[in-house]
Amino acid sequence: MKKTVIKYLPLFILVVGLSSCFKENPYFEDFASTQPTADIPKAKANALLSATPTASWFTLDSSAAGVDYATAVHIAAKDHVGDVTVRMKIDQQAGQTWVTAHPTYSLLPDSLYSVANYDVLIPNAGVFTTADFIVHIKTGAVDPANGKSIFKTHKYILPVAIDTVVSHPFVIESNFRNILWLINVK
Repeated sequence: MKKTVIKYLPLFILVVGLSSCFKENPYFEDFASTQPTADIPKAKANALLSATPTASWFTLDSSAAGVDYATAVHIAAKDHVGDVTVRMKIDQQAGQTWVTAHPTYSLLPDSLYSVANYDVLIPNAGVFTTADFIVHIKTGAVDPANGKSIFKTHKYILPVAIDTVVSHPFVIESNFRNILWLINVK
């Protein structure tokens, strides 16, 4: 009997090990559908739940003409999928919700930025291709209370988000949909 148990023990372990793969797992991810998705590559995961905004990737010049501020937009796909148009937005509602929870910051007022086009065309999207969503920030603004740059007296955030993918039925990555830029000006 002992020889029989020892002889079939590896087979029993193999069967039990393989059958454990069929168990239900609440964290299981199905990769059956790997359709392309839209995201903001510089965004923190779940930016709206973060304790701090995303640090600006450069300090803006305080010129009277203002500065164009770019946010990269990306289509995550294993292959190139052609030209894709993504519609962006300045998400005031999500930004205000975040600012309410973090009162040391405030939203960048509408009067201090402008957007020429909310649609971003990503040419030959996929793999590592990105395109920029441009927001023109009026960095020369002066605080009337003290005559200094308004950016020196306030911590402004710019809440940028992906609204929709216009040209294709792609999903937007929910945890990389929003970015809260902390605007730094010299």
